[in-house]
Amino acid sequence: MKPQKRETLLSYPVKEHGTFLATRAKGAETRQALEGQLVDAVPIALLIIDFGGVEAMTNSFVDEFLGKFYLLLAAGDIHADGVRLAGLDEETREGVTVCLERRKQIAVDGDTYELLGDAALLTDTFAQARQLGDFRAAQLAEALGISLPNANNRLKKLVEAGALHRERASGPDRGGKEYTYRQPRSGARD
Repeated sequence: MKPQKRETLLSYPVKEHGTFLATRAKGAETRQALEGQLVDAVPIALLIIDFGGVEAMTNSFVDEFLGKFYLLLAAGDIHADGVRLAGLDEETREGVTVCLERRKQIAVDGDTYELLGDAALLTDTFAQARQLGDFRAAQLAEALGISLPNANNRLKKLVEAGALHRERASGPDRGGKEYTYRQPRSGARD
């Protein structure tokens, strides 16, 4: 069976829920609305969570909305080949970063292409992955001078966060599965 082609871009404007976002209940409501759009949508190549126009968010809102969203993404309960955050200003970026660091999660700032959150070990890995384009784990390991298992662990975290997309590589099976990695494509210019 041929894999389904994913070319859809979905932009989710968080501002529709208000410009000052507070409380866990509001965070849960916002996350559930996003989940509903993902369930109803065709396969998503790239999800943009747009914070443009949001003036402030409490830590409890961010944790309930974004922290739990990234848990669902990593568990495979939500499907999008890639996720980027957009429209973050200094204040909202700080709230997102604090939430992600506390949960030991990462996200991609779609405006700067920087990793946010618990990204200390992954920043160089993500930069190298972007430079390589389409690549296999062995190519990344060689470029970074790290072991293949270490490269695979880092790539797993980047895939779980929606920073990279993974596809099964074609070719002969030599005892294990091989994958290619790349940045998510949206059908529009990235």
